[in-house]
Amino acid sequence: MKKIKLIIAMSGLTLLGFTSCSPEEDIKNPDFNPLIFGEDFSKSTEDGTALIAPGWINYSEAGTLLWKQGYHKVTPSNIYQGYAVFNSYQSGEASNIGWLISPKIDLDAQEGEVLRFECAQAYVSSAANSIEVLISNNFDGTNVLGATWTPLDCTLPTTSSAYFYFTDSGEINLSSYTGKVNIAFRVKGSGTNTSLDGTYQVDNIRVYKK
Repeated sequence: MKKIKLIIAMSGLTLLGFTSCSPEEDIKNPDFNPLIFGEDFSKSTEDGTALIAPGWINYSEAGTLLWKQGYHKVTPSNIYQGYAVFNSYQSGEASNIGWLISPKIDLDAQEGEVLRFECAQAYVSSAANSIEVLISNNFDGTNVLGATWTPLDCTLPTTSSAYFYFTDSGEINLSSYTGKVNIAFRVKGSGTNTSLDGTYQVDNIRVYKK
């Protein structure tokens, strides 16, 4: 039996190929993980404009900067893939804190939920130029700072990560949470401090049953 595995990495996107077996034996279909919520930002606004995605809240806690829509071309298909991006570069404001908050996600309809997403950074040179992933079950849809937000433990890009290379968050266990929750991505940066004006990109957000 001969196995071949193909892995292609281009433009910060890793495409996992196939594993083939010959002769055919021990074939097993992968387990099906029902999707509860998904977002890839492919049906949002124009490139470089404030991101408007159905059900999402784009909120500025400090400064006026909002999350923006980004696109990049995936080769060799030449298809443009969307993502959400927050970048303080040349904002002209000393502090920029931007929130991107998901629609309500019902965690009572099933058990064993996990969250998974991809995140990239570019020109981030300080840990203070940070991104956090948070969850709330009491956000009323309006008062962002009045809600209780709990940080989620996940894998995020660091200052040493390759620029524009999307890092897999890993599976984040949400089974201890109940009710309808919101997931938030919160970035802190600065448009006047060059050590805090890096870029973060988020894509391929999924909540599914493990």
